[in-house]
Amino acid sequence: MTLTSTLAQNLSALVGADAVLPVEGVSLDGVTPQAVARPADRQQLSEIIKWAAADGVRLFPRGGGVFSSLGNLPSQVDVILDLSRLNRIMDYQPADLTVTAEAGITLATLRRELAQGDKYVPLEAPLPHRATVGGILATGFSGPLRFSSGLPRDWIIGACVAGSDGAETRAGGRVVKNVTGYDLNKLYTGSLGTLGVIVEASFKLAPLHGTWAGLAAPFPSMSGAVNSSRELISQVYAPQGLQVISVDVAKKLGLDCPGDSGAVVLAFISGRPRAVARRLEESTRQLEAGGSAGSEALDEAGARDLLDRLTDLPWLEEDMPSLALKVTLPPSNVGSFVDAMELPPGAGIIADPGFGAVQLLRWTPAGLGDSDPGVTLALIESVRRNATNLNGSAVVEVCPPGVKAGIDVWEGCVGEAELEIMRRIKQNFDPAGIFSPGRFVGRL
Repeated sequence: MTLTSTLAQNLSALVGADAVLPVEGVSLDGVTPQAVARPADRQQLSEIIKWAAADGVRLFPRGGGVFSSLGNLPSQVDVILDLSRLNRIMDYQPADLTVTAEAGITLATLRRELAQGDKYVPLEAPLPHRATVGGILATGFSGPLRFSSGLPRDWIIGACVAGSDGAETRAGGRVVKNVTGYDLNKLYTGSLGTLGVIVEASFKLAPLHGTWAGLAAPFPSMSGAVNSSRELISQVYAPQGLQVISVDVAKKLGLDCPGDSGAVVLAFISGRPRAVARRLEESTRQLEAGGSAGSEALDEAGARDLLDRLTDLPWLEEDMPSLALKVTLPPSNVGSFVDAMELPPGAGIIADPGFGAVQLLRWTPAGLGDSDPGVTLALIESVRRNATNLNGSAVVEVCPPGVKAGIDVWEGCVGEAELEIMRRIKQNFDPAGIFSPGRFVGRL
């Protein structure tokens, strides 16, 4: 009897056959698990965790699988823990601007339920019909509106997490004004499932935006687009979201871009109709003064559609980049970074000058496949070097398995002193070492 069937049989005996899924077609960053468990409720989840801790079985929590490429390549995946059945809204108080939901609920479902009370939670994610609240929190994902909306850690006010003993512990609460204890919510957010399983989260909410509009402004150069965007961000009428995209990205989105070295500034604006119209007018004037020509205004449907496509672009399974890196920099250094980069064919940039984030994406030219690891490694090293020189860091988000196996995707992101603190936290929160081992910084 194989180990795979043994694990599956043990899980079936523990929680029932309906909570154990086939492994065919399921993988974590290309690695096939030995079993997939989908607990029906939190009691089953607790039983699975206790069993795993007792037998030394490694668990890898998963929501919709959108972000499964994030993190270091696992050497072995014992059990993928599918949380999709933990998808209830536990409490919704529109008047108090709070909501509590289980981690397996998708962002699309949460948005739809909150909209009934004219509220929303400023979380962003690609493929929102698949991306779950737990996945967004575990990865700390943020999107094109991060400059105004902030990060997931800015909106979470409480969390319930299952530890390696199977017991749930709570941090924070369900009210906005909560100052009890340590703010462990921020510790769990972005920990990539290495400290426990997020099973429930509470968020503060905001009123729904009234109207949306957008602007696509072409520029002859990437540096000119970034510099003009920085000027726009400093104005009182600055858009809620401002992204600068290079030629290859613009083409992927079906946008016109001047020349091979040009760029397009994408602005996203929301609010009351008159305020949106004024902001759109002033933003257009500002960008044209900075060197843009032929700006295109987008109505609400066009702006929303472009925002969704931009957010989804790096994570589309049917057109996934072979390489994706996320660079974090001081916002004032974004222009210098894009100027320093020499991109190979098929590579593009999405820059957020207001927040200080740059995504570098490469779609491998047709016919090459993964046969050019040297080009990939050279590009990774170049990005990291340029980021370090500008007081930033780079994380490899997507990478061919053959290349990822030989690198640490988080290299250079933290110093040794910070890494030692993280090791101690991992040891205290997960002494059995069963939660997503090896995936995080320093292969924790």
